[in-house]
Amino acid sequence: MKTELRETVAHGETISREEILARLEDRALVILNVMAKETFADRHIPGSINLPIVDVQTRARQLIANFNQEIAVYCAGAT
Repeated sequence: MKTELRETVAHGETISREEILARLEDRALVILNVMAKETFADRHIPGSINLPIVDVQTRARQLIANFNQEIAVYCAGAT
């Protein structure tokens, strides 16, 4: 799984905050928030899935059913 995640990241593209917000109702886009649970509780994009970065390797397959769909990943940085 580690290799698959690296390949996905390596081939990723940048998506703007505006595009994410415009696509909140788009079920083809998974919005993945990798902030700590406490930070997620305080602020997050509505509809996003919280998967703290420390849990990505162990829990990603449980929370994301289809790795072939678009996945927008964001953190506490500028989003």
